[in-house]
Amino acid sequence: MPTQHTRPIYARTRGAKWRHRLGLVLILGLVALLIWGGLQWLQFRRDAVVQGFNVRGVAVSQNDGYLDFAALQKDGLKFVYLKATQGASYSDDNFSSSYSRILGTSLGVGVYHVFSFSSSGQAQTAYFEKTVNNNIGNLPIGIQVQYYGDYTSDTVNVKRAQKQLRTLVLNLTDHYNRNCVIWTTPTIAKKIVKPVIKKTPLWLDTTQTRQQSKRVLFMHYTNRAVYRQNGTSQEFNGLIFNGNDDAFQKVIAAGLN
Repeated sequence: MPTQHTRPIYARTRGAKWRHRLGLVLILGLVALLIWGGLQWLQFRRDAVVQGFNVRGVAVSQNDGYLDFAALQKDGLKFVYLKATQGASYSDDNFSSSYSRILGTSLGVGVYHVFSFSSSGQAQTAYFEKTVNNNIGNLPIGIQVQYYGDYTSDTVNVKRAQKQLRTLVLNLTDHYNRNCVIWTTPTIAKKIVKPVIKKTPLWLDTTQTRQQSKRVLFMHYTNRAVYRQNGTSQEFNGLIFNGNDDAFQKVIAAGLN
């Protein structure tokens, strides 16, 4: 009877283990490649959103911690908006310190107020003027209008919100002889802002940065714009100015008059 040549059982087992390991390596490599490709695609999309917009800034609050504004300017920023007040009773803990330190740079400086649906326009005006005094920088005064808590598109009293916002805008514009700019979403702008405030510039939450109207002064395009300060990279609310450097300098000049 001819001799049958068979592989030892341990050899077959060892070969199966190697094939299994090789399969896992290939799968992990494919997953890593897909993740890398996805990150590259996201980076491409982010770059496309801001491409051509050379005047870039950030909006900051106490949540961003102590900031080295000179380092942020060195990393390419042209302007910063500082949160100052919210409603008729809240102020940002870092506002005064940040404002005094940012004046040591040549950054464009703006301050912004977070609008409250529960406080009157007069009360919010009075609180802003008391807290901020004349420390309003050289950019239009920002007013952020967003839904929060129980205030949604379904629950907000639109007529009342329009009246209170209009009062706040007119009062601040008159008191400081400075334009305001309303930071909001396209949806809220259409529902609450535009019907009663016809000319005040807008600051939109949007990644649709192309072909915006001239009324759109700024765009908030991401919550994850990365800049370096204090020796580390940090994520910020990224802003772009809807125009070139010359147009931005005209906005600055208007704020200095």
